[in-house]
Amino acid sequence: MNSSKNKKQQERLSRLKEDLEDRRQPAQGSSEAARAQREQERADLIEQRIQEAMANGEFDNLPGRGKPLSFNTNPYLDPAQELAFGLLQNNNMAPAWIERDKEIRREVAAARDKLRLAWQHYQANPTGEAAWQAAVARFEEILVKLNRKIDAFNLIVPVPTAQHFRLRLEDELRRAQQ
Repeated sequence: MNSSKNKKQQERLSRLKEDLEDRRQPAQGSSEAARAQREQERADLIEQRIQEAMANGEFDNLPGRGKPLSFNTNPYLDPAQELAFGLLQNNNMAPAWIERDKEIRREVAAARDKLRLAWQHYQANPTGEAAWQAAVARFEEILVKLNRKIDAFNLIVPVPTAQHFRLRLEDELRRAQQ
């Protein structure tokens, strides 16, 4: 019984292919309107065959029937890497460049917070000029290390728009003082 069902499906599939090929063949001297008409006929035929298959119950035993669709796949991801990224995602992990990006962002935020606090203390006590200068010197040392990390990150990141700009002391001081 199963082989007769498969045979029927194969026959229907070959007829469908023939019908589609007949509609695909361009007529001599065909116009744009005629071509559009043939495409519409092909789309109608496909829709008709789908409706017939649904009426015959050919879609009733499909795997995953009654379950929600999974939209976790990334259409921009190389299929060869899909399994690897799926494993990383299922284990709450990320590629190395994403982890480095998070690390850089955390370190930049922490360094900026320290500099902002030092500026606020200096504003509250203007006689603490030496403490402010020491905080700026420490921040400058941290900035050198962060810029090295940013340079290394920019070399490995696969998406150019995800690269970081290098940090400049003048910009960071201006930011802390605002």
